Amino acid sequence: MATIKVSPRRLRERMEQLGTIGRDPAGGLTRLPFAPAHVQAVQRSAQMMREAGLDAGVDEFGNLIGQRSGRREAALLAGSHLDTVPQGGIFDGALGVVAAIECAQTLREANRPLQHGLAVMAFADEEGHAFGAGTLSSRALVGEIGRSRLAQLRDETGRSVDDYLRARTHGLPPAKVPAQVGAYVELHIEQGPVLERMGRVVAAVESITGILRTPVVIEGRASHAGTTPMPGRADALVGAAELVLAVRELALAERDRAVGTIGRAHVLPGATNVIPGRVELTVELRSPDAQVLETLRDAVEERSREIADRHHLTVRLGAWDLSPPVPLDPRMRDAVVRAIERCGHPPLTLPSWAGHDAGVMSRYVPAGMIFVVSTGGLSHSPDERTPWEAVETGAQVLLETLLFLDDAPDMSRRLPLAYAAG
Repeated sequence: MATIKVSPRRLRERMEQLGTIGRDPAGGLTRLPFAPAHVQAVQRSAQMMREAGLDAGVDEFGNLIGQRSGRREAALLAGSHLDTVPQGGIFDGALGVVAAIECAQTLREANRPLQHGLAVMAFADEEGHAFGAGTLSSRALVGEIGRSRLAQLRDETGRSVDDYLRARTHGLPPAKVPAQVGAYVELHIEQGPVLERMGRVVAAVESITGILRTPVVIEGRASHAGTTPMPGRADALVGAAELVLAVRELALAERDRAVGTIGRAHVLPGATNVIPGRVELTVELRSPDAQVLETLRDAVEERSREIADRHHLTVRLGAWDLSPPVPLDPRMRDAVVRAIERCGHPPLTLPSWAGHDAGVMSRYVPAGMIFVVSTGGLSHSPDERTPWEAVETGAQVLLETLLFLDDAPDMSRRLPLAYAAG
Protein backbone atom coordinates (compact mmCIF):
# COMPACT_ATOMS: atom_id res chain seq x y z
CA MET A 1 0.00 0.00 0.00
CA ALA A 2 1.33 3.44 -0.95
CA THR A 3 2.17 5.70 1.95
CA ILE A 4 -0.46 8.35 2.65
CA LYS A 5 1.15 11.78 2.88
CA VAL A 6 0.10 14.79 4.94
CA SER A 7 -0.12 18.18 3.21
CA PRO A 8 2.83 20.43 4.18
CA ARG A 9 1.14 23.43 2.59
CA ARG A 10 -2.09 23.01 4.55
CA LEU A 11 -0.17 22.35 7.77
CA ARG A 12 1.79 25.56 7.42
CA GLU A 13 -1.21 27.64 6.42
CA ARG A 14 -3.21 26.47 9.42
CA MET A 15 -0.31 26.95 11.84
CA GLU A 16 0.21 30.46 10.52
CA GLN A 17 -3.51 31.21 10.78
CA LEU A 18 -3.56 30.18 14.44
CA GLY A 19 -0.32 32.11 14.88
CA THR A 20 -2.16 35.37 14.16
CA ILE A 21 -4.62 34.80 17.02
CA GLY A 22 -3.50 36.36 20.29
CA ARG A 23 -0.62 38.41 18.90
CA ASP A 24 0.91 40.32 21.82
CA PRO A 25 2.12 43.90 21.17
CA ALA A 26 5.18 43.02 23.29
CA GLY A 27 5.95 40.05 21.02
CA GLY A 28 4.82 36.47 20.57
CA LEU A 29 1.37 35.12 21.38
CA THR A 30 -0.69 35.48 24.54
CA ARG A 31 -3.65 33.09 24.61
CA LEU A 32 -4.58 32.58 28.22
CA PRO A 33 -7.28 29.95 28.71
CA PHE A 34 -10.86 31.16 28.20
CA ALA A 35 -9.70 34.71 27.34
CA PRO A 36 -11.00 36.17 24.04
CA ALA A 37 -7.93 35.15 22.02
CA HIS A 38 -8.15 31.59 23.31
CA VAL A 39 -11.87 31.44 22.50
CA GLN A 40 -11.10 32.62 18.97
CA ALA A 41 -8.41 29.92 18.60
CA VAL A 42 -10.89 27.29 19.79
CA GLN A 43 -13.48 28.46 17.26
CA ARG A 44 -10.94 28.48 14.39
CA SER A 45 -9.68 25.02 15.35
CA ALA A 46 -13.26 23.73 15.46
CA GLN A 47 -13.70 25.00 11.91
CA MET A 48 -10.56 23.11 10.87
CA MET A 49 -11.98 19.97 12.50
CA ARG A 50 -15.20 20.29 10.53
CA GLU A 51 -13.18 20.71 7.33
CA ALA A 52 -11.48 17.42 8.22
CA GLY A 53 -14.83 15.66 8.57
CA LEU A 54 -14.89 15.66 12.37
CA ASP A 55 -17.81 16.59 14.59
CA ALA A 56 -16.52 19.42 16.78
CA GLY A 57 -17.70 20.42 20.23
CA VAL A 58 -16.48 21.47 23.68
CA ASP A 59 -16.85 19.44 26.86
CA GLU A 60 -17.78 20.74 30.30
CA PHE A 61 -14.10 21.29 31.19
CA GLY A 62 -13.47 23.54 28.17
CA ASN A 63 -11.69 20.94 26.05
CA LEU A 64 -12.31 21.06 22.29
CA ILE A 65 -12.99 17.63 20.76
CA GLY A 66 -13.33 16.71 17.08
CA GLN A 67 -14.34 13.13 16.48
CA ARG A 68 -15.68 10.49 14.18
CA SER A 69 -16.63 6.90 14.90
CA GLY A 70 -15.00 3.67 13.80
CA ARG A 71 -15.91 -0.01 13.77
CA ARG A 72 -14.19 -0.68 17.08
CA GLU A 73 -15.62 0.56 20.36
CA ALA A 74 -12.34 2.19 21.44
CA ALA A 75 -11.11 5.48 19.99
CA LEU A 76 -7.61 6.70 19.24
CA LEU A 77 -7.00 10.14 20.77
CA ALA A 78 -4.48 12.64 19.39
CA GLY A 79 -3.88 16.31 20.12
CA SER A 80 -2.37 18.82 22.53
CA HIS A 81 -3.40 22.28 23.79
CA LEU A 82 -4.24 25.76 22.42
CA ASP A 83 -3.38 27.99 25.40
CA THR A 84 0.00 29.74 25.60
CA VAL A 85 2.17 31.38 28.20
CA PRO A 86 2.38 35.19 27.96
CA GLN A 87 4.38 36.09 24.84
CA GLY A 88 4.79 32.47 23.81
CA GLY A 89 5.45 30.96 20.40
CA ILE A 90 3.15 29.59 17.70
CA PHE A 91 4.25 25.94 17.89
CA ASP A 92 3.96 25.02 21.59
CA GLY A 93 0.72 23.05 21.90
CA ALA A 94 -0.90 24.24 18.68
CA LEU A 95 1.34 22.03 16.55
CA GLY A 96 -0.08 18.89 18.15
CA VAL A 97 -3.65 20.04 17.57
CA VAL A 98 -3.20 21.15 13.95
CA ALA A 99 -1.14 18.06 13.04
CA ALA A 100 -3.80 15.75 14.48
CA ILE A 101 -6.47 17.56 12.44
CA GLU A 102 -4.25 17.22 9.37
CA CYS A 103 -3.97 13.46 9.98
CA ALA A 104 -7.76 13.19 10.18
CA GLN A 105 -8.19 15.13 6.94
CA THR A 106 -5.45 13.18 5.13
CA LEU A 107 -7.08 9.88 6.07
CA ARG A 108 -10.46 11.15 4.91
CA GLU A 109 -9.15 12.42 1.57
CA ALA A 110 -7.28 9.12 0.99
CA ASN A 111 -10.49 7.19 1.78
CA ARG A 112 -8.58 5.33 4.48
CA PRO A 113 -11.00 4.78 7.38
CA LEU A 114 -9.59 3.66 10.73
CA GLN A 115 -11.00 0.65 12.55
CA HIS A 116 -10.99 2.75 15.73
CA GLY A 117 -12.85 5.94 16.26
CA LEU A 118 -10.67 9.06 16.10
CA ALA A 119 -10.87 11.99 18.52
CA VAL A 120 -8.69 15.07 18.11
CA MET A 121 -8.15 16.87 21.42
CA ALA A 122 -7.37 20.51 22.15
CA PHE A 123 -7.04 20.85 25.91
CA ALA A 124 -8.07 24.23 27.29
CA ASP A 125 -5.43 24.89 29.97
CA GLU A 126 -2.14 23.02 29.88
CA GLU A 127 0.34 25.76 30.74
CA GLY A 128 -0.99 26.51 34.21
CA HIS A 129 -0.15 30.22 34.06
CA ALA A 130 -3.62 31.69 34.51
CA PHE A 131 -4.85 29.59 37.45
CA GLY A 132 -1.59 28.20 38.87
CA ALA A 133 -2.26 24.52 38.11
CA GLY A 134 -0.44 22.89 35.20
CA THR A 135 -2.30 20.47 32.89
CA LEU A 136 -5.45 21.72 34.58
CA SER A 137 -7.98 20.72 31.91
CA SER A 138 -6.75 17.17 31.36
CA ARG A 139 -6.52 16.64 35.13
CA ALA A 140 -10.07 17.95 35.54
CA LEU A 141 -11.22 15.62 32.77
CA VAL A 142 -10.11 12.53 34.73
CA GLY A 143 -11.14 13.88 38.14
CA GLU A 144 -7.68 14.64 39.53
CA ILE A 145 -8.83 18.24 40.01
CA GLY A 146 -12.32 18.19 41.50
CA ARG A 147 -15.20 20.51 40.76
CA SER A 148 -14.93 22.27 44.10
CA ARG A 149 -11.38 23.29 43.25
CA LEU A 150 -12.45 24.57 39.83
CA ALA A 151 -14.71 26.98 41.70
CA GLN A 152 -11.78 28.09 43.89
CA LEU A 153 -9.02 28.51 41.29
CA ARG A 154 -9.09 32.12 40.09
CA ASP A 155 -7.12 34.17 37.59
CA GLU A 156 -5.81 37.69 38.15
CA THR A 157 -9.23 39.17 37.25
CA GLY A 158 -10.82 37.23 40.13
CA ARG A 159 -12.88 34.93 37.91
CA SER A 160 -12.83 31.22 38.69
CA VAL A 161 -12.37 28.38 36.22
CA ASP A 162 -15.98 27.45 36.92
CA ASP A 163 -17.13 30.98 36.01
CA TYR A 164 -15.51 30.68 32.58
CA LEU A 165 -16.80 27.16 31.97
CA ARG A 166 -20.40 28.11 32.73
CA ALA A 167 -20.20 31.09 30.35
CA ARG A 168 -19.45 28.86 27.29
CA THR A 169 -18.57 31.93 25.21
CA HIS A 170 -17.22 29.79 22.34
CA GLY A 171 -20.77 29.03 21.20
CA LEU A 172 -19.90 25.44 20.22
CA PRO A 173 -22.11 22.39 20.91
CA PRO A 174 -21.43 20.17 23.93
CA ALA A 175 -19.22 17.14 23.43
CA LYS A 176 -17.58 14.38 25.44
CA VAL A 177 -14.29 12.54 25.16
CA PRO A 178 -14.82 8.84 24.35
CA ALA A 179 -14.63 6.72 27.49
CA GLN A 180 -13.06 3.67 25.84
CA VAL A 181 -9.61 4.69 24.60
CA GLY A 182 -7.20 2.61 22.55
CA ALA A 183 -4.34 5.09 22.92
CA TYR A 184 -3.48 8.78 23.26
CA VAL A 185 -0.62 10.24 21.19
CA GLU A 186 0.71 13.80 21.24
CA LEU A 187 3.05 15.58 18.83
CA HIS A 188 5.01 18.43 20.43
CA ILE A 189 8.10 20.51 19.91
CA GLU A 190 10.97 19.42 22.13
CA GLN A 191 11.30 22.86 23.81
CA GLY A 192 14.95 22.04 24.50
CA PRO A 193 18.29 21.82 22.65
CA VAL A 194 18.99 18.07 22.55
CA LEU A 195 17.66 17.19 19.10
CA GLU A 196 19.34 20.16 17.44
CA ARG A 197 22.67 19.42 19.13
CA MET A 198 22.46 15.82 17.92
CA GLY A 199 21.61 16.95 14.40
CA ARG A 200 18.29 15.08 14.61
CA VAL A 201 14.73 16.06 13.72
CA VAL A 202 12.38 13.71 15.56
CA ALA A 203 12.29 11.40 18.58
CA ALA A 204 9.94 9.25 20.62
CA VAL A 205 9.41 10.39 24.22
CA GLU A 206 10.18 7.80 26.88
CA SER A 207 9.12 9.63 30.06
CA ILE A 208 7.70 12.93 31.34
CA THR A 209 9.14 14.87 34.23
CA GLY A 210 7.38 15.44 37.53
CA ILE A 211 6.49 19.02 38.50
CA LEU A 212 5.85 20.56 41.93
CA ARG A 213 4.55 24.13 42.28
CA THR A 214 3.56 26.21 45.27
CA PRO A 215 2.64 29.86 45.85
CA VAL A 216 4.74 31.59 48.52
CA VAL A 217 3.94 34.78 50.44
CA ILE A 218 6.76 36.53 52.32
CA GLU A 219 5.74 39.39 54.62
CA GLY A 220 7.89 41.94 56.39
CA ARG A 221 7.23 45.56 57.29
CA ALA A 222 6.73 48.33 54.73
CA SER A 223 8.36 51.59 55.80
CA HIS A 224 10.12 54.68 54.45
CA ALA A 225 13.15 53.81 52.32
CA GLY A 226 15.08 56.86 53.46
CA THR A 227 14.36 57.14 57.17
CA THR A 228 14.47 53.46 58.19
CA PRO A 229 18.01 52.38 59.20
CA MET A 230 19.35 49.28 57.46
CA PRO A 231 19.72 47.16 60.64
CA GLY A 232 16.08 47.71 61.64
CA ARG A 233 14.42 46.71 58.40
CA ALA A 234 12.16 43.74 57.69
CA ASP A 235 12.52 43.77 53.90
CA ALA A 236 10.35 41.10 52.28
CA LEU A 237 12.20 41.40 48.98
CA VAL A 238 15.53 40.59 50.63
CA GLY A 239 13.98 37.36 51.89
CA ALA A 240 12.53 36.64 48.45
CA ALA A 241 15.92 37.23 46.82
CA GLU A 242 17.54 34.74 49.17
CA LEU A 243 14.83 32.20 48.43
CA VAL A 244 15.40 32.59 44.68
CA LEU A 245 19.09 31.82 45.18
CA ALA A 246 18.31 28.96 47.57
CA VAL A 247 16.04 27.26 45.01
CA ARG A 248 18.80 27.56 42.41
CA GLU A 249 21.42 26.17 44.82
CA LEU A 250 19.23 23.23 45.85
CA ALA A 251 18.48 22.29 42.24
CA LEU A 252 22.14 22.57 41.23
CA ALA A 253 23.08 20.24 44.09
CA GLU A 254 21.00 17.52 42.41
CA ARG A 255 23.24 17.92 39.32
CA ASP A 256 21.31 16.85 36.22
CA ARG A 257 18.42 15.30 38.14
CA ALA A 258 16.40 18.45 38.87
CA VAL A 259 15.69 22.05 37.94
CA GLY A 260 14.18 24.80 40.08
CA THR A 261 12.62 28.10 39.04
CA ILE A 262 10.94 31.14 40.51
CA GLY A 263 9.42 32.73 37.43
CA ARG A 264 6.84 35.01 39.05
CA ALA A 265 7.26 37.58 41.79
CA HIS A 266 4.96 40.44 42.81
CA VAL A 267 6.47 43.08 45.08
CA LEU A 268 4.20 45.21 47.28
CA PRO A 269 3.58 48.07 47.65
CA GLY A 270 5.87 48.45 44.62
CA ALA A 271 7.05 52.01 45.19
CA THR A 272 10.65 53.15 44.74
CA ASN A 273 10.79 54.86 48.12
CA VAL A 274 9.05 52.17 50.20
CA ILE A 275 10.75 49.11 51.67
CA PRO A 276 8.84 46.08 50.31
CA GLY A 277 6.43 44.75 52.93
CA ARG A 278 5.16 41.76 50.96
CA VAL A 279 6.33 39.58 48.08
CA GLU A 280 4.17 36.97 46.36
CA LEU A 281 5.99 34.40 44.25
CA THR A 282 5.74 30.88 42.88
CA VAL A 283 8.30 28.10 43.31
CA GLU A 284 8.47 25.40 40.66
CA LEU A 285 10.55 22.20 40.95
CA ARG A 286 11.00 19.56 38.25
CA SER A 287 12.57 16.11 38.23
CA PRO A 288 11.94 12.75 36.57
CA ASP A 289 12.61 11.19 40.00
CA ALA A 290 9.77 11.32 42.54
CA GLN A 291 12.17 10.96 45.49
CA VAL A 292 14.25 13.92 44.31
CA LEU A 293 11.10 16.04 44.11
CA GLU A 294 10.14 15.10 47.65
CA THR A 295 13.64 15.93 48.93
CA LEU A 296 13.64 19.29 47.17
CA ARG A 297 10.18 20.16 48.49
CA ASP A 298 11.28 19.53 52.08
CA ALA A 299 14.49 21.50 51.55
CA VAL A 300 12.65 24.52 50.09
CA GLU A 301 10.27 24.56 53.06
CA GLU A 302 13.17 24.39 55.52
CA ARG A 303 15.15 27.13 53.75
CA SER A 304 12.06 29.35 53.64
CA ARG A 305 11.70 29.12 57.41
CA GLU A 306 15.42 29.81 57.96
CA ILE A 307 15.33 32.87 55.72
CA ALA A 308 12.22 34.23 57.42
CA ASP A 309 13.73 33.80 60.90
CA ARG A 310 16.99 35.46 59.93
CA HIS A 311 15.33 38.56 58.44
CA HIS A 312 12.40 38.90 60.90
CA LEU A 313 9.86 37.96 58.25
CA THR A 314 6.91 35.61 58.02
CA VAL A 315 6.57 33.10 55.20
CA ARG A 316 3.56 31.08 54.08
CA LEU A 317 3.78 28.30 51.52
CA GLY A 318 0.55 27.21 49.88
CA ALA A 319 -0.41 23.66 49.00
CA TRP A 320 2.04 22.01 46.62
CA ASP A 321 0.48 21.19 43.25
CA LEU A 322 2.00 17.90 42.02
CA SER A 323 2.16 16.38 38.56
CA PRO A 324 4.12 13.20 39.30
CA PRO A 325 6.81 11.90 36.94
CA VAL A 326 5.60 9.20 34.58
CA PRO A 327 7.20 6.71 32.20
CA LEU A 328 5.25 6.46 28.95
CA ASP A 329 3.84 3.16 27.74
CA PRO A 330 6.66 1.12 26.11
CA ARG A 331 4.24 -0.19 23.47
CA MET A 332 3.44 3.40 22.49
CA ARG A 333 7.13 4.31 22.45
CA ASP A 334 7.82 1.36 20.16
CA ALA A 335 4.97 2.37 17.83
CA VAL A 336 6.41 5.88 17.55
CA VAL A 337 9.91 4.50 16.93
CA ARG A 338 8.56 2.29 14.14
CA ALA A 339 6.78 5.30 12.65
CA ILE A 340 9.98 7.34 12.78
CA GLU A 341 11.82 4.59 10.92
CA ARG A 342 8.96 4.30 8.44
CA CYS A 343 9.48 8.01 7.67
CA GLY A 344 13.16 7.45 6.93
CA HIS A 345 14.70 8.71 10.18
CA PRO A 346 16.91 6.78 12.61
CA PRO A 347 15.24 5.70 15.87
CA LEU A 348 15.75 7.85 18.96
CA THR A 349 14.08 8.17 22.37
CA LEU A 350 14.33 11.10 24.80
CA PRO A 351 12.87 12.09 28.18
CA SER A 352 10.73 15.21 28.42
CA TRP A 353 11.63 17.85 31.01
CA ALA A 354 8.40 19.73 30.27
CA GLY A 355 4.99 18.68 31.54
CA HIS A 356 2.37 17.59 29.01
CA ASP A 357 -1.22 16.40 28.91
CA ALA A 358 0.19 13.06 27.74
CA GLY A 359 1.63 12.64 31.23
CA VAL A 360 -1.85 12.90 32.74
CA MET A 361 -3.44 10.61 30.16
CA SER A 362 -0.68 8.01 30.60
CA ARG A 363 -1.87 7.29 34.14
CA TYR A 364 -5.08 5.84 32.70
CA VAL A 365 -4.61 4.81 29.05
CA PRO A 366 -1.66 3.89 26.81
CA ALA A 367 -0.02 7.21 25.91
CA GLY A 368 2.92 8.26 23.79
CA MET A 369 4.60 11.39 22.50
CA ILE A 370 6.56 12.54 19.46
CA PHE A 371 9.15 15.33 19.71
CA VAL A 372 10.34 17.49 16.83
CA VAL A 373 13.34 19.78 16.96
CA SER A 374 13.23 23.28 18.51
CA THR A 375 15.58 25.79 16.89
CA GLY A 376 18.06 26.97 19.49
CA GLY A 377 16.18 24.94 22.08
CA LEU A 378 13.88 27.93 22.64
CA SER A 379 10.25 27.78 23.69
CA HIS A 380 7.91 29.85 25.86
CA SER A 381 9.40 32.75 23.93
CA PRO A 382 8.55 34.94 20.93
CA ASP A 383 11.72 33.48 19.39
CA GLU A 384 10.35 29.92 19.42
CA ARG A 385 11.01 28.31 16.03
CA THR A 386 10.73 24.90 14.41
CA PRO A 387 11.65 24.36 10.73
CA TRP A 388 8.63 23.69 8.52
CA GLU A 389 10.34 20.54 7.24
CA ALA A 390 10.39 19.27 10.84
CA VAL A 391 6.71 20.17 11.23
CA GLU A 392 5.91 18.03 8.18
CA THR A 393 8.05 15.17 9.53
CA GLY A 394 6.35 15.28 12.91
CA ALA A 395 2.88 15.23 11.37
CA GLN A 396 3.82 12.34 9.10
CA VAL A 397 5.22 10.39 12.06
CA LEU A 398 1.98 11.07 13.93
CA LEU A 399 -0.03 9.72 10.98
CA GLU A 400 2.12 6.59 10.72
CA THR A 401 1.81 6.08 14.48
CA LEU A 402 -1.99 6.23 14.27
CA LEU A 403 -1.95 3.69 11.43
CA PHE A 404 0.30 1.34 13.42
CA LEU A 405 -1.91 1.67 16.49
CA ASP A 406 -5.04 1.03 14.45
CA ASP A 407 -3.63 -2.34 13.38
CA ALA A 408 -2.05 -3.24 16.74
CA PRO A 409 -3.50 -5.75 19.21
CA ASP A 410 -6.11 -4.21 21.47
CA MET A 411 -4.64 -2.00 24.24
CA SER A 412 -7.85 -0.20 25.14
CA ARG A 413 -8.61 1.00 28.64
CA ARG A 414 -11.50 2.93 30.13
CA LEU A 415 -10.76 6.59 30.80
CA PRO A 416 -12.25 7.68 34.18
CA LEU A 417 -14.14 10.69 32.85
CA ALA A 418 -15.36 13.14 35.50
CA TYR A 419 -18.37 14.38 33.57
CA ALA A 420 -21.52 15.22 35.48
CA ALA A 421 -24.17 12.51 35.54
CA GLY A 422 -26.96 12.78 33.06
